[in-house]
Amino acid sequence: MKLSFSWLQELVQLTKPITELTESLSMAGFEVEEVTDLSVQAQGVVVGYVKKVEPHPNSTKLNICSVDIGGSDLLQIVCGAKNVKANIHVLVATVGSVLSSIPVTIKESTIRGIKSQGMICALSELGIESKSEGIENLENRGDKFPNIGESVIKYLNLDDSIIELAITANRPDGMSIVGIAREISTITDSKLTIPELDYNSDFELFDLDISNSDCLSENRLYSLTLINNIDNTKYHSNQIIKNRIEKIGINSINPIVDITNYIMLEQGQPLHAFDNGLLKDLIGRDVLMSDFGIRRGIQGESFEALNDKIYKLNENMHVITCSNIPIAIAGVIGGKSTAVTSKTTSIWLECAVFSPISVRNNSREIGLRTESSSRFEKGIPNQNVFPVANRVTKMISDILRGKIISKYANKKTRENTNKIKLRSNRIHKILGQIKEYKIIPNIKLNEQCVTTTSPLRYINDNEIVGLLTSLGCNLERNNEGWDVVIPPYRSLDLTREIDLIEELARLIGYDNFDAKLPEPLQPGVLNPHEKVIRRLRHSFACQGFQEVVTSSLVSPPSKEISKSIPIANPLLIEASHLRRSIWPEHVEILKRNISSGSHGCWIYEVGKIYNYINDKYEETLLLSGAITGQRALGKWQKRDKNDGLDYYQARGKLTQVLQSISINEIDKKLDRSNHLHPGRSTSIFIEGKNCGSFGQIHPQIAEDNGLSMETYIYEIDLEKVIMASTRRNVWVKSFKEFPTVPSMERDIALVHSKEYSSKDILNLIKKTGSPLLEEAELIDKYAGDNIPKGSISHAFRIRYRDKKKTLKEEEINPVHEKIRKALVSKFKAELRS
Repeated sequence: MKLSFSWLQELVQLTKPITELTESLSMAGFEVEEVTDLSVQAQGVVVGYVKKVEPHPNSTKLNICSVDIGGSDLLQIVCGAKNVKANIHVLVATVGSVLSSIPVTIKESTIRGIKSQGMICALSELGIESKSEGIENLENRGDKFPNIGESVIKYLNLDDSIIELAITANRPDGMSIVGIAREISTITDSKLTIPELDYNSDFELFDLDISNSDCLSENRLYSLTLINNIDNTKYHSNQIIKNRIEKIGINSINPIVDITNYIMLEQGQPLHAFDNGLLKDLIGRDVLMSDFGIRRGIQGESFEALNDKIYKLNENMHVITCSNIPIAIAGVIGGKSTAVTSKTTSIWLECAVFSPISVRNNSREIGLRTESSSRFEKGIPNQNVFPVANRVTKMISDILRGKIISKYANKKTRENTNKIKLRSNRIHKILGQIKEYKIIPNIKLNEQCVTTTSPLRYINDNEIVGLLTSLGCNLERNNEGWDVVIPPYRSLDLTREIDLIEELARLIGYDNFDAKLPEPLQPGVLNPHEKVIRRLRHSFACQGFQEVVTSSLVSPPSKEISKSIPIANPLLIEASHLRRSIWPEHVEILKRNISSGSHGCWIYEVGKIYNYINDKYEETLLLSGAITGQRALGKWQKRDKNDGLDYYQARGKLTQVLQSISINEIDKKLDRSNHLHPGRSTSIFIEGKNCGSFGQIHPQIAEDNGLSMETYIYEIDLEKVIMASTRRNVWVKSFKEFPTVPSMERDIALVHSKEYSSKDILNLIKKTGSPLLEEAELIDKYAGDNIPKGSISHAFRIRYRDKKKTLKEEEINPVHEKIRKALVSKFKAELRS
């Protein structure tokens, strides 16, 4: 929201400089994003008089001008404008001036061999107009302009500053200069002088053709006013309206449009004018009230807007129609076919309150956000419609000599009779005590408060009444406090008792309240769930991984759209659905890093995915990540710049991480996956439950994203991991004595069918060798030419130990032989050792 400081000064009596004012606004909740001093655009620019113009001897497009700026000597300025001539007053940027809008610093220079001592300016070069046809001839602006040599800052209305505010969604009243003036009046105790509004609701009721109530629900208002005999060729008063809207960044179109834009900035209520003559041409007859309506767009329907763009409508959009022909996209932009021009003499003036959700949808669908849509999206009270419509019609009548023919509305506004119960004891309980005595605007404190010696006190009733009255509220006393009637312009954000209490705190100043912390203040501790996640993060960091955070909101999937979960009222189509998996985001991260020259990228993320299963929404916490390339400080050990981890090295990284929380996982063959290699991926089982997957990326995905085949993706259900690691027998560590007797090791090598995994064999070895068997591990794998087809050779190392004594051969041999026989029996293995 941009506002003019000079315009603001007309509405509220300001005694503070602009720097203090912006600080006060920021502290009151209206963040000041930028303050622009317009006078900077014309510093050093003065009025000059061109006495003589001669052609440049070395150029056919340049002229040498002799210009008087009030000094003892004439300036010689080389100018290339086609409209420069003698005996006119012009804008001259003197040597040393900085034209910030170009930007350029004016210096004395030599142009084609001729000295030039300044610059004759066009309005576009001063940032006043976007495009100019030549230098500015002041005679064309009227007889009144400054004397030769005087500054043009005031003459060009640049003696002003533009304040840009960030308006939060809960303060729609801040989208108007009158709303900001009210706020300043309250926080600075300044006199408020705002335009008086006519609340007369003498509008004739009519039935608006509404085919869908989403855009204009029961509590929304739509009005139209027919105005004839308008002289829209020029202003019949000064240029105040035109200058004010242009300062704020809105282009001046013609008097009617300028007036509607001016009132929108002043009151925060968007308006739109339809050319009545063009409406007649559009439908082929005189326009009746019953012709106007609101409906959804038709899929594929075209609409040419005021910005000369053609938009394709769809069923998610709402349009204003005349005889069922679209003439505006509701709340966003009007149509070119009914646009007001300088030839317009009769208009239908629309003043309405559309649904914020509907306008937001319209804006998103066409990718356009306008001054009107930004106001409708935050919400506008119905009570604004009639007084604002009356103010606009009066201005058009007074300035452009228009004649009001008829006024229509789909309903009457209801006076706000709702009262909010505000309890004084509730105020004291929530806000606490004020640290020190403070004068609050428009409030007379009683003597007891003034003379109190206590450093802390509660806000008293007089202060409460004074503050809320300054906001425009009406208060009626009751036994517990007050019944508060909210003014229309704050009816959208002040709806509860707590809202009023918050306003009191905001206006007094949060820093003026005593801070009281809980007693005793207990230090926070991590629960086991949080400790597991912290240990995982620490372990990942130790292994060389980096944590990433990706958005849970994604664009609609190209496939399985019915299974995706759309969100209500998304801001962007790219963030309109909840994600069903995390790995696509991680693939994009790998792709960006590798394309940027990185030789490796190891990442992990703790995030959530969302699914709709059995008519129920499910949220799953995942530990997900990806590995590609090498992570090393030096390059001398690397055989190749693209040399990455093999499958077992990458899988070992994840195993080491999980071991930090005492998780022993088991890998089993993965049945099917769309994003993992069909032969190089596994399901991860913990405590007999399928908890996730690990594998090499699918070749097609790797090729599409320019990734190495040595890229690995993993996804694990973190809730199941946490449950397994926080079981009492795992989480609480028990003491185990260090063995004091030696162990003995034996190896077993066998050839067996590939249908049996090494994990199956290890499980049998451990089960059969108990209780003397302490550890068994795979030490070799071979599948050469001398191994039968469909078979594989594995070698295992088995460690035996008795906790109380040193084992002898005769004690180990029976157990070892038992293991060998079990392997032959169950797996039909051929023993090689």
